[in-house]
Amino acid sequence: MNRRKQSVVLAFLVLILLLSVIVSINLGSVDINIKTAAKIIINNIFHREIFYPDWDKSSEFILLNLRAPRIILACIIGGALSIAGILMQALTQNPLADPYLLGVSSGASLGAVLSISYGLFNFFGTASTSVGGFLGAITAMVLVFKIANIGGTYTSSKLILIGIAISAVFSSITTIILFFLGSEGQLRQAIFWMSGSLSGANLNELGLPFLCLLLVFTVSFLISTRLDAFMLGEEDATVIGVDTVITRNIILICATLLTGIAVSVSGVIGFLGLMIPHISRHFVGIKHRFLLPVSLLSGAIFLVWSDTISRIIFPEAELPIGVVTSFFGAAFFIWLMKNSSYRFGGKG
Repeated sequence: MNRRKQSVVLAFLVLILLLSVIVSINLGSVDINIKTAAKIIINNIFHREIFYPDWDKSSEFILLNLRAPRIILACIIGGALSIAGILMQALTQNPLADPYLLGVSSGASLGAVLSISYGLFNFFGTASTSVGGFLGAITAMVLVFKIANIGGTYTSSKLILIGIAISAVFSSITTIILFFLGSEGQLRQAIFWMSGSLSGANLNELGLPFLCLLLVFTVSFLISTRLDAFMLGEEDATVIGVDTVITRNIILICATLLTGIAVSVSGVIGFLGLMIPHISRHFVGIKHRFLLPVSLLSGAIFLVWSDTISRIIFPEAELPIGVVTSFFGAAFFIWLMKNSSYRFGGKG
């Protein structure tokens, strides 16, 4: 694509994202008029009554405390998991790699379940589960790096195999803890968190995930040509002058940071990091300089709609968002396996 077409595609995706946000705000058990929503948001941005508050106070509470934080968090997490998926796929040259490949999700799940069941991080208040999830994710990452580095060096394939082993160990420990949980409420909370949820979104806690996404996206964009080279394989990347050791470490740190932050605030949301990069490559090609922003916007759009579906499909009881993404992801995965002509980055 030339730059003009790229600009048109990005502008189109931004427009679709804005429309998705507007529709998502309006949908739910309580209908909130778009015009009313705009007035409420403007009044709260400027902290004064620019528009006379002729709306119901419950609508204002639902918009500002429930829907708006969820929609913003959906945009952040959708973009974060998409970028993390791109990084892992470029690192491993494996089209089936996803952000949870190195055991990060299992580590986060164990940390969160420990927090829920034993109250290990209660001094963090309402953020205790998120803190437990993030610490668990970092612990898994450190273990994978330490074990993979035995012998003085490590490769991408070695990292993957050790990540699978660490993931199995952490998942087993999590299952044991869940088996012995005495409280039905704790068990339900743990399972709901492990299935992914944006219900705990809080405007005051969105700053850190957003800054992490912005930082990693900027770094990834700056090394986009190295990511292109990595798709050829590490040996070929070395031949054309890429420092594969430094680049591999940058990719791993960035992908793990994004995944750890995402899992800590929203639980495990499956398939998104696998599916969105594939779809984006299929339409816009493999050049990461363009692929990264397209995937970020596409991931945000997909998760906004997934969260909307999870809220409205069963009005009486919210469906975990991970169930929705897994439904679409499984269908996509089956299509991917059936399409034998599919190659990394498009049809061969």
